[in-house]
Amino acid sequence: MKKCTKIIIAKNRGWRGLAEVKLLNEDDKEIASQIFSFSQHVWNDLLIRNVIVVQDDDSYFVIHFTPSDKLPGRDQQRSVLIKNVTLTVTEVNKYSKATGLREISGDDYYAVYHYTRNTNNHTTSDWNYIGLRVIPEI
Repeated sequence: MKKCTKIIIAKNRGWRGLAEVKLLNEDDKEIASQIFSFSQHVWNDLLIRNVIVVQDDDSYFVIHFTPSDKLPGRDQQRSVLIKNVTLTVTEVNKYSKATGLREISGDDYYAVYHYTRNTNNHTTSDWNYIGLRVIPEI
């Protein structure tokens, strides 16, 4: 299998907090895709640390990518539209699920930790209640 060189992140407002990440090889052919949700920690990993985690049956893949101004700003709400943002992959680190988190070090540990703790609970939080505008205190 050819290595992952790009990712496309697509979000549709109708998905209620869900997005899709597609992994592409150097020939721009899709290797895999995954639907995931944006908890606040996963959102921060994506926008601040330029990293996203995907998984298969046996492993976690921590995908680092180049920053892009096509992603929303750090202070924007998670429900903001992201449509077919293509990002260049700089590094992919693979970690076995069999060893758990103990074999993961550095910033990758937090990315996988956030990913494994990510649930779709935020779609029923104050962030996404229909008709409720949340203004954070500064």
